[in-house]
Amino acid sequence: MSLFVWIAALGLAQAETPEVEVSGYVAPVFKAISRPAARPVDQQRTGMDGSKAGLIFKGNVTDPWLFNIHLVIGTDAFQALTAASPVDTDNNGTTDAIQTDSEPAIRNIVEEATVSYMPVSAFDIRVGRMRIPFTSQAQSANTKLMFPERAGPNEIFLRGTDLGGLMETNLFDKRILASVGVFNGTGTAITAGDQRGVLYTARVDLNPLGSFGFNETSEWKGPFRMGIGAGVIHNPYTAYDSSGYPTVKVNDLRTALSARLAFYGLYVSGEYLIRQQLDSMSSRPVWATGWYGQTGWHLPLGFEPVFRMGEVDQDQSFDPRKTKWVDAGLNFYPAQASDRPDRVKLTVHYLSEDRVSEGEKAQGVSALAQITW
Repeated sequence: MSLFVWIAALGLAQAETPEVEVSGYVAPVFKAISRPAARPVDQQRTGMDGSKAGLIFKGNVTDPWLFNIHLVIGTDAFQALTAASPVDTDNNGTTDAIQTDSEPAIRNIVEEATVSYMPVSAFDIRVGRMRIPFTSQAQSANTKLMFPERAGPNEIFLRGTDLGGLMETNLFDKRILASVGVFNGTGTAITAGDQRGVLYTARVDLNPLGSFGFNETSEWKGPFRMGIGAGVIHNPYTAYDSSGYPTVKVNDLRTALSARLAFYGLYVSGEYLIRQQLDSMSSRPVWATGWYGQTGWHLPLGFEPVFRMGEVDQDQSFDPRKTKWVDAGLNFYPAQASDRPDRVKLTVHYLSEDRVSEGEKAQGVSALAQITW
């Protein structure tokens, strides 16, 4: 019996201990936005809109298997119907209206939940829910964004997270990053009816002067670096009506071109986006283009002025709709002397949206207080 216990204890001692790294953030945001030309209910919006908190669990149970879980609360809310009751206004026994009540609800709290197989440091296969690396900004973490939110053009062409799988590689000390994958296609802003299809994606980023991450707040010091990249999405799908019968087949192709540079606290990035959509019903191509550029510069004492412009032209071939954005603000890092200056980030932000085709403009301000650990 003693020999058996000794062998069992030796086996447990040699077993790998799971490694788990826990981090997180809290980021309350206050917004005040005015849309004078909108419906009366939408003309003024004031409150803690866009606030979020996140928990991130990273680790591995045994090599070469790793996991990443990123939970976000508060960033993706909607009004959920909680009650509905008939109303008889004239007391004749007939329902004249329906009284409804709704409450804010969270649509999705999972930003990422993936399992990765990494046999070597230069290659991995990742499956689960994640952001599709279509643009460079889609690869930036929520806490590493220059502004409180991603650029408007980026969110129009592809937003949120999706279920799928990626094969990723990095070569020459991350000077070349590449990925190919397949996804469900739930973040492509297709809302009409029910769709069935597979989204295919590929992306390559070249950093010829050395490893260059996707941290939009840049580094506080470092040599000149630059990066260029391109992403493509091919999403052929079939749309079905409410009875379950096919109505139209669509071939959706999207392309992103990006460029970035950083130099001792200065960070500049920009992207150009293209979409072409063909369907089996009209055979008329639907074109959309968009772009944005942004810059931030770390100054002494932890100040970082930031500026961003962007524009999108949707459905250019039939019903053109143009939207322009202008954002400006100031980030302040009070913990500049710590090992991680971005542990505390305070932001004041002016935002402007001009829906040129509709003649509707919006202006507003926001304030962010972000703490990470």
